Amino acid sequence: AELLDSAVKGTLNVLNSCANSSSIKRVVLTSSIAAVTYNGKPRTPDVVDESWFTDLDYCRGLK
Repeated sequence: AELLDSAVKGTLNVLNSCANSSSIKRVVLTSSIAAVTYNGKPRTPDVVDESWFTDLDYCRGLK
């Protein structure tokens, strides 16, 4: 959660700024597969959403 809060707030700040600009027509948002890789779930989803974010406790257990 501590990692996600700043990422979400930063993304929302950028998107809000874009929404308030008349010259910006579209936004492309990219991310890393690392954001959803380490969660202990099988790698067969049709849709990857916020429930797939990396689980810090799972990562700590990998050490």
